Amino acid sequence: MKSTKAKVLIFTDWYLPGYKAGGPIRSCANLVHLLGDEIDFKVVCLDHDYLETEPYANVLPNKWINVGKADVWYISSDRLLQSTMKEIMLDLSDYQVYINGVFSKYFSVTPLIKANKLGRKITVAPRGMLAEGALSIKPQKKKAFLNLAKFLGLYRRVRFHATNADEANQIKKEIARKADIQVIPNLPSIPGKEAQRIEKHENSLKIISVARIAREKNTAFALECFRNIDSKFHVEINFVGTVYDSEYFSECKIIADTLPANVAVTFSGAMPSDSIAGLFAEAHLFFLPTLGENYGHAIIESLLNGLPVLISDKTPWKNLQNDGLGVEMPLSEPSGFVNYISQIAAMSQADYDLKFSNLSEKAASRVHLKENIEAYKLLFQ
Repeated sequence: MKSTKAKVLIFTDWYLPGYKAGGPIRSCANLVHLLGDEIDFKVVCLDHDYLETEPYANVLPNKWINVGKADVWYISSDRLLQSTMKEIMLDLSDYQVYINGVFSKYFSVTPLIKANKLGRKITVAPRGMLAEGALSIKPQKKKAFLNLAKFLGLYRRVRFHATNADEANQIKKEIARKADIQVIPNLPSIPGKEAQRIEKHENSLKIISVARIAREKNTAFALECFRNIDSKFHVEINFVGTVYDSEYFSECKIIADTLPANVAVTFSGAMPSDSIAGLFAEAHLFFLPTLGENYGHAIIESLLNGLPVLISDKTPWKNLQNDGLGVEMPLSEPSGFVNYISQIAAMSQADYDLKFSNLSEKAASRVHLKENIEAYKLLFQ
């Protein structure tokens, strides 16, 4: 009997077991995990992680292998060719194409061109790459491509997947005012049983920040917030994430080295998501004063694991204080971040429990998981 499952061929630079690219990997992995029983997913990606050149250990390249609920084709460097992408699409003639990104030569541009020529159904997920901040990096090259793509009509048949209203507006601004856009939030990683959190002592605070060490994540700003923390507070902060910019990392280390003695800073590097879940239980607060997030996987995963957040107001997560989930603040008021950190540091266990009671349940009510899963099914019909 012929399968009635939707068939979706995903092109993305990085996929599992990679983790160093952060959000883009989580977005695809969560999509596959939560819908893979009802949709036939195949994923085409590089055979190595973000900012790495060594292939994944124990992964056979250039053939389909099963990974979780998808079949994955890991392309080796010597086979990273436009012709490879075309061959894969020709072999999978009944698969629609889902492109995870905009500007990648082999995983965004080439599949877009080839899928257009083959008349496939195409969905493009920009993943924040059309945001003003993202376009400010190599702006001439990106604008030139977008203008050429529009001139050639490459997006004329495309349906766009935006994860929020802001991204939908970015697509309208940069691609076409009348673009076909479906707004569906990303799907978060659903944690298992919530781990026992470390005890909260008065005047003591453990903080975790999960993000690349990069200017757009505002790591230096985060560190500077601790310069004015009262000496009666003992604060530990653990930065977990890939070093994207070594020069910027050097700037951050200089700041860390000059902070007061009551502030301890650790840079732990990138970690797989299953390891990070355990770290949430070893902290009292998640901190990310980011310059902008398309979604913020680490933010919602922190909340779903019962950990309150202190973030900037440049993410989709709003009105956190109303629901007892933490707070979002404008970057123009750094003293607000310092005051909130001090407020949480001063708390006893009883105060902390009272302020953040039932946090993971409250966070789960914001995710609308069932509704969003149904929306993805419709997207791929």
